[in-house]
Amino acid sequence: MRRILMHVGPSVGNYEVLLRMVRDNVGFNSPEFLESMQNSLDGVSLLFGADKSYTQFIIPGGGTSVMEAAATFLQENDRILVASNGVFGDRWREIFRRYRVTVDYVNVVAGESVTGNMISERFGDRRYRMGFFTHVETSTGVRSQVPEIARELRKVSDFVVLDGVASIGGEEAEAAKWGIDYFVTASQKAIGAPPGAGIAVASDRLMESIPDKSLAGYSLNLANWMDPMESYLSGKGKYFATPPVHTILGLSYAIDLIREETMKRRVERHSNVRALLADGINDLGLGILAKDGFRSNTVTGVLTGDLDARGLISECFAHGVEFASGVHPSLAGKYLRIGHMGWVTENDAATAISVLRNAIRSIS
Repeated sequence: MRRILMHVGPSVGNYEVLLRMVRDNVGFNSPEFLESMQNSLDGVSLLFGADKSYTQFIIPGGGTSVMEAAATFLQENDRILVASNGVFGDRWREIFRRYRVTVDYVNVVAGESVTGNMISERFGDRRYRMGFFTHVETSTGVRSQVPEIARELRKVSDFVVLDGVASIGGEEAEAAKWGIDYFVTASQKAIGAPPGAGIAVASDRLMESIPDKSLAGYSLNLANWMDPMESYLSGKGKYFATPPVHTILGLSYAIDLIREETMKRRVERHSNVRALLADGINDLGLGILAKDGFRSNTVTGVLTGDLDARGLISECFAHGVEFASGVHPSLAGKYLRIGHMGWVTENDAATAISVLRNAIRSIS
């Protein structure tokens, strides 16, 4: 039985991407790696909608590593604002509670989104070094109204930071147009490569502002990665720390496939899959956690009503489809999450709904 991974990351796989990683004796100065790293960095600008006024980064780790790397731009006693739509929006707060900065915070109930009005009404008389929010909240499937929130954050913050971990590669992204100074993602979600790489773009204005006494440590201090990234972009190697060599071989090919598909068609495909899943979920009598108008292309939270979500997930897994459990503490055991990102197809959506239907019959 072929298993379909409808998890929130890693996402539906692609054998061709995986096969590009099957190379032995490739080091971080090998021609194959240098070519792949250069190609990947070039492709990052496409994925984020970034222009030449941004620096691209691909570093070891994942989404959390490039999130914490935002400490590069902070110094002691800075004030930051976190606007959270759920568990992973809260992660910004949890990261920076461990640093010597003041964190202000606004959040909403599961399934809803922080609005620009909330920011202007509660924080309009304050000033922050950085304002943080999330494009697609992985715990709920909520998609933020990015232009609106970014506009309000710019009024109260020197720099705007956006978590695109669950969005980049499946949602429209316009870093330059939206005025995002630091925009992050990971290799294993909607981009459709294996885990292992944290990916980000940072505006020139932000890079020029790195304080002399940055709060960042060593391996996640982006100042230490600037020269290697510049060297890789020119097709040459420069060592700071070992990059995720084989992940980047796969990432480079995934980016080639994205270029071939085009971002416009890729976003449309993700949107079509989301709509098919929504129709099927409604037909099954289940609910969708995210409110209308805030539903993402990449993650759907499914409210399971009287059915035990954990039991439903186990039954679906036994029938070949792996969903993700719900992680929002206010809805423990009451919902599951469908990841529909990366190389997901309409056929995958149809299979997911069919398996859900059979699982409901089995446990009812």
